Amino acid sequence: MIALEMIKKKSIVDVAGAFGIPLKRLSSTLYEQVEHDSFKIFTNTNTFKWFSRDIQGDVIDFVQLIAGVSFKEAIHFLDKGDFPEQEVQVLKLEPFRYYLPESKDFGSARTYLKTIRHLSDETINTFGRQGLLAQGEWQSDNHTEPVVVFKSKDHHGRLVGASLQGIKEHPDRYDRGRLKKIMKGTHGYAGISLTIGKPKRLVFAESVIDLMSYYECHKEELSDVRLVSMEGLKKSVIAYHVIRLASEEKGDFRFLDELDKGRLSHYLDVILQTTKYIQHHEQFLTLAVDNDEAGRDFIEKLKDQGFPLEQDLPPLDLLDGKTDWNEELIRRKLEPSLDDWLCQFYEERSQAVYSPRTPTLDL
Repeated sequence: MIALEMIKKKSIVDVAGAFGIPLKRLSSTLYEQVEHDSFKIFTNTNTFKWFSRDIQGDVIDFVQLIAGVSFKEAIHFLDKGDFPEQEVQVLKLEPFRYYLPESKDFGSARTYLKTIRHLSDETINTFGRQGLLAQGEWQSDNHTEPVVVFKSKDHHGRLVGASLQGIKEHPDRYDRGRLKKIMKGTHGYAGISLTIGKPKRLVFAESVIDLMSYYECHKEELSDVRLVSMEGLKKSVIAYHVIRLASEEKGDFRFLDELDKGRLSHYLDVILQTTKYIQHHEQFLTLAVDNDEAGRDFIEKLKDQGFPLEQDLPPLDLLDGKTDWNEELIRRKLEPSLDDWLCQFYEERSQAVYSPRTPTLDL
């Protein structure tokens, strides 16, 4: 059996050289692809990231991307190739420092979530009861504004990050009109999660707003599940929550506490290749990501790597060619249902048939 641990150590720089990819060295641990300056290789973690396309991964993912091959074919290529091993440094994360002043009044945040995002009080309160929401004040460049704070907590309930959503529009300051920011120092692998019952499966969305919208659209059928916002498309978040759930089932978090958080995706691959843990859990992983090219590609990539996945995508907007769960929630709330339309139709027809006719004068 091929040891994935050893395969992952194959030097990504040397592998790039084997493919004839020209690299420019920027520092002792950072390389850049000459033809694509947003494509970076990090030798300290033996990983890459293509920032303009939001694609990242380890040396196996790199081979899959460059050669257009499957997970197994990439492993075979790396196993047979004469590539030196790259010493990988353990990622040392500093404790997250939450410095945002919070307001005792949640009114502006609630108004934004209800009127702009069309979320119900019940949904807002459900996330609030698990300590995931707050209203804060963001300060930058002599500018202060109210924000909705979405809090990220780890398996011990510790605050390890936060995402911020501006409440007021400032089109002169932000391309999207409102502030959207992940706080500095956030441990991105943890995501933002809501626990329902005793979780036996995991559902992943791209953003916390989409996660709240998915909850509202499906709350009647959700039990014993953990809903997770990846705050993007991040395999590391999926890995963390798979290992977290396995640790919860054992009642032992020592492995999760001690493992290198920079190699979570690697550990997920090991679990898939060496155990039947994921396969033994029915409908264990559900991807409720955006129905767009990036979301669908992310799902297909994981499937190609052998992950058994369920997908629950919002209905596609035929005009735009893409949609997310918040857009689907708003559509459901604003568009009348077929039953409502039929009731209105028959009511109007009934009035037309049985209302007295106004006599006309034959002049």
